[in-house]
Amino acid sequence: MPGLIKIGKTRRDSRSRARELYKTGVPTPYQVAFELFCDNHARTESEIHDRLSDFRINSNREFFRYPLDKAISLLQSMGNSSFEEDTFAAIDITKDLMSKYSHWMKTDVVSVRIVQPLDRVWLEITQEKEIAGYLVDQIVNRTDLGFITGGKGEKDLYFSPGNPISKNAEKFINEFDPYSIINTTDLFHDEGANEVNEKYNPHRA
Repeated sequence: MPGLIKIGKTRRDSRSRARELYKTGVPTPYQVAFELFCDNHARTESEIHDRLSDFRINSNREFFRYPLDKAISLLQSMGNSSFEEDTFAAIDITKDLMSKYSHWMKTDVVSVRIVQPLDRVWLEITQEKEIAGYLVDQIVNRTDLGFITGGKGEKDLYFSPGNPISKNAEKFINEFDPYSIINTTDLFHDEGANEVNEKYNPHRA
């Protein structure tokens, strides 16, 4: 629903839960834009609902008319203040990547996320494979982006766990060029990777 965000908790996979909720009669499918994983999820949910109470559409519903980026920043600050070692976050970048690279991306990629615990940054790619016409396997691959540096030394990580996850997501979408993508990820199909190499390889004669 344009202009509205839903903020709630679940003990299960959030994307599966979003698909279930879509069957309850909402006009458009839910898109999970951000996740925060922590032990005190009930307290965190209650706190952010209190903080955003003025923007709540209905006291019996978890819908808010509030900017998504500001809601993510608020959740991040609340997660950081908890100091829980097992707290980590995930932000979905599929839509942004598809809008830029749909002609190059593998057709079986259904989700791309930046996943960030306290000490590392992962790129998570989910692919689906249909089997026998009625089964669907999901392959989830997480690549540690700690091997990518900013060119000023090994300790200068391009995607630093010290950055907010929103900054690392924005860098991957808007600053990480296509040639870097084909050399560090498996997002693009072979023809797309070859085309990127032809266009953007700085070492080609």
